[in-house]
Parts: sequence; structure tokens; C-alpha cells
Amino acid sequence: MSAKKVLWIVVFLLCSYYVSSQNLSPADSLKQVVEKESDYSQKIDLLRDYIHKIKLTQYDDALMLTRLGYNLADGQGDRANKGEFLRLMGGLNGKKGNLDSASVYYYQALDELENTGNTEKLGLLYDDIARLYRKLGQAERALSFYAKALAIYEAENNLEGIARINNESGVVFRENGDYAEANKRFEKSLTIQRQRNDSVGIGYALEFLGYNQLLIEDYQKAESYLKQALQIREKLKDDFALMLNYTALGAFYKETQQYKLSNDYFEKSNAVARKISYVDIQKYNYNQITSNYEATGNYEQAFQSLKAYYVLNDSLYNTRRLKYIEDITVKYETAEKEKLILTQRTKIAEDNLRLEIRNQWIFGLTSLAIIIGLIGFLLYKQQVLKNVKQEKDNELKLKVEKIEHQTRLQEQRLSISRDLHDNIGAQLTFIISAVDTIKYYVSEKNDPLTSRLDNIVVFAKETIQELRDTIWAMNKSDITLADLHSRIANFIEKAKHSHPEVGINISIADSIPDSTKFTALQGLNIFRILQEATNNALKYANAQHIDIDISTEEDRIYFLVKDDGKGFVKTEVDAGNGLLNMEKRAGDLGGALQLNSFPGKGTRISFWIKN
Repeated sequence: MSAKKVLWIVVFLLCSYYVSSQNLSPADSLKQVVEKESDYSQKIDLLRDYIHKIKLTQYDDALMLTRLGYNLADGQGDRANKGEFLRLMGGLNGKKGNLDSASVYYYQALDELENTGNTEKLGLLYDDIARLYRKLGQAERALSFYAKALAIYEAENNLEGIARINNESGVVFRENGDYAEANKRFEKSLTIQRQRNDSVGIGYALEFLGYNQLLIEDYQKAESYLKQALQIREKLKDDFALMLNYTALGAFYKETQQYKLSNDYFEKSNAVARKISYVDIQKYNYNQITSNYEATGNYEQAFQSLKAYYVLNDSLYNTRRLKYIEDITVKYETAEKEKLILTQRTKIAEDNLRLEIRNQWIFGLTSLAIIIGLIGFLLYKQQVLKNVKQEKDNELKLKVEKIEHQTRLQEQRLSISRDLHDNIGAQLTFIISAVDTIKYYVSEKNDPLTSRLDNIVVFAKETIQELRDTIWAMNKSDITLADLHSRIANFIEKAKHSHPEVGINISIADSIPDSTKFTALQGLNIFRILQEATNNALKYANAQHIDIDISTEEDRIYFLVKDDGKGFVKTEVDAGNGLLNMEKRAGDLGGALQLNSFPGKGTRISFWIKN
């Protein structure tokens, strides 16, 4: 530090002592000293040093001095220092909770610093912006700015900066659950700090590592790191860091259910917090102590700890409230003084001139307000009409695209169904014709061969029917209940033809409209389940009557196939492909297949679909 700078600091201290009797704050006295100093560099150094000294405790004074520094730098066209003071304004607003103002100042600083080539100040700015986004929970943006700061520090081999960025970016990864990457960065920071022999940095890196291990439940490592950090901080006698370390160990022992040890560390943290007047950490500690006493059943001590918490909470609230009232009072008194001055100045002017000027202002402002209002209204109406038109255009575009999409799908369905009918259907018909021809030439006495050929013909005809059902479903974009009824009735007629001794009936509740629609796939699945259940009853149940009922209840349509056949015990019968297929189709419909059967009492198969 130069002799001249030391001299000015001494002068500032003497002035502070002198002006204390004049009701001036140290910040105001420094302002006077800076205004008297002729050397620009000395002014900036004095302001910068004092701002860094008070920025963690005296936000308003620090803000006042940063604005003074910014104005001085602006008058000299000094973009680097303008950027630095804007960055400090952003940080102070952030500490006061004005995050929106903080972001504005940070980006103004970025505009000043990015083209100055001052990487030291730019690296600190990137770090501050990243920290802001970390508080806002915007991890991606935070990591982007941390990466920019890290690139600067790595290019300059700035080990302190590299270690700091690894610690802070590690916290972002930890908060997003990437504990492995967080651990990697904390360990890198620890390695660098040990290389630099920076005890303060080593302590923070160890604390970060310990808390990270606590989160991943590696309690042995967590305790080791936190105790190492504590040993370092006890030697340094760093009250703030000791307080945080005690609290971290209290949290560790609470997590591992060592409640007495946990409370001991929380009490140690409180002792330091009271020493440095840090109320927030005391509130947190008392809250945790209360929880520990509750866990051990010591409700009397829990109550006492809770009382201490509320006393601190009320104290903090009252302090903030008094400060708020004081601020309001100052603003009110200032307003009253300004009002008195304005009144005195008004009396000096002649009444007629005052009235004339006032009327002109009123007329001008009223006219301007009307014009601005009309322009704003017209712009608003134009935007509304534009938005309505755009919404209608978008709706029309979506409808056209939907129609085109449905048309393409229908064309694809028709193409596939034609191919199935013309190719596979024709081939199956050819197989039937060929088998009939073979039967003609085969000796009538070869009954086994004739029987197998008959089975092939029956199988081929059933396949053709299955194919026709599939084509029927594919040719429709949706299937109504009337379509489904017609298809089921057609199937029943064919079944009656081959089993005239069995009565097969279908009934549909009147409450279900014929226009009820199903998708093609739903319609095909419903038909297949009803067809398979009916065929099973015809083949295996020896039933006299088979009823197909379609009913509705609430928002569901129920389908039931029941017979009066011989029934069976489900656990004694292996589930074949037919039953498995029915269960899968019922599942695809969004429901489940219910099968109830008892020997001599027939079988009931039911399923449902949402209406």
C-alpha cells in the first residue's frame, strides 16, 4: 500500500471521529473525504476498500458509496471500474432480497466489462451471476456462468479462483442430486487449497465434502471430513466458519440419531452465533434442538428450546419492523421538509403567473395522457384482433392437418385391406380349391387322409372369415354399436347353421345409443372376445342356450356371454391360447376379463370398456 493511501486512510479515520459529533455516519464522512481528494485513483481505492469492509453488514451505506464510485468512474469514462461498481450494486441488492434489481445491475456490469480485457473483474462478475442463478434454482444458467469464470481462471492459472468455482459449482450439482460430480469438484477444490496451503479454503472444501457425504449416507466419511474442517477452523479462530461447522456436525449427529451429541454441537454453534450476533443460525439451531428433544421424549426441554426459538423469532421480527418504521419516518420527515420549501418558493411567485403555468401544465398533460391512452388503446385492440386472427388461423391449420392425417390413415387402411383380400384371401381360396381337387383323386377308402383334408378346408375357411373380420375393422376409422351388432348377428346366424340345437340370443340395453362409437381396434377386440367365448360354449360346454348381453352402468359398457352348459373348475383346466387372447384383448380395452364357471351351472365371461 502506498504511503499516500495510508495517509488518506488515517485522515479518513480522524474525520470519522470528528464528524461523529456532527451526527454523520462513517460512510458520509468517507464521502466528504473522497470529494475533497483530487486524485481519481485514490478516490476509487478508498471507496473500494471501505465498501468491501462493510458490504456484509451495512447494505444501504455500501450502496450509497457504490453509486458514488460508479458516478466517478462514469465521469472518467473508466468502463472497468464502472463495471466493478455495477457488480457490487448487484451483489448488495441480492443480499437485500432484491433479486430482480441484482440481475439488472449484473447484466449492465457485463455490458461494461466484456470488452475491457479485465479478466479479473470479469471472472468475479461471472461468479456472482452464477451464484444469483443458483439461488433462483436455475441450475443450467448457473453452471454456464461458472464455466465461463472457470475458463478465465484456468487460462490464468488462478488457483484460488479455480478452487472457489469448483466448490460453488459443486453445490449446484449437489442440489440437483448429482452427488458424484459434486464430490469430484469438492475434492478438486480441496487438492488445490492444500497445494496453496490456504487453511480457510481447506476448511470450506472439507465442510462441503462432509455435507455431501452426509446426503449420500456415507456417515463415516461425512464425520471425518467435518471434524477435519473443525480442527482447522479452531486453529484459525474464525468465528463465522466455526459456527457453520458446529451446525453441520449437529445436523450430522441428528441424522445418525445421536441426539445428545447433536445438541451439544448446536449449543456450541449458538454460543458463537450470540457472540457475533447472528440470529438466523440461532433460530435454525434451536429448531433442530427442539426436534432432538422430541425424538428422545424429553418434552420439557423441547418446550424450553421452542420458547427460545420464538423469542429470537419475535426479536428478529421486531428489529426488522423498527427499521421499517424508522425508514418510513425518515421518508415522511424528508417529504415534509421538501413540502415546506416548495410552499415558500411558491409564495414568491405571482399568483396569476402560477395559475397560468399550472393550467398550461394540466392542459398539456391531460392532452398528452388522452393521446397516449388512445394510441395505447388502438395498439391494444390491434394486438387483440391480431391474436384472435392468429388463434383462428392456428385452429384452422390444426383441423386441416388432422383431416389430412385421418385421410392418409384411411387410405393406408384401405390399401392394406385390399392387399389382404386380393393376395392372402385369393391364396386361401386357391388352397381350398386345391384340397377339394386332391380329395377328388384320393381313394374314398383312405379315410384318415380325407379327414385331414377336410380339416384343412375348415381351417382355411375359418381363416378367410377371420381375415374378412379384420378387413371389416380396417376399412372403418371407427365402428358404431350398430355396426358391431350387425357383425355379431351375422356370426350368430352362421353359428346357428352349424349348431341348430343351440339357442343363441343377443340383447342390447335401450340406454345405449346405436351411434355409440368405438375405434376400429376396440371394435375388433370386442367382436373377437364375444366370438371366442361363443365358440368355446358351442364346442365344449354342451349348452342349450347362449346369451350375449350388452349393458351400461355409469361410464362403462359391459359385455357378457353366458351359457347353461356343463361348466368347469378353472384351476383344473389349462388356459389355452383362446382364453389368453381374450384376457389380452380385454386388457387392451382398458379393463379385465372376468370368468366365472362351476360344474353343472354353466359359464359366464364378462368384460367392460369406458363409454
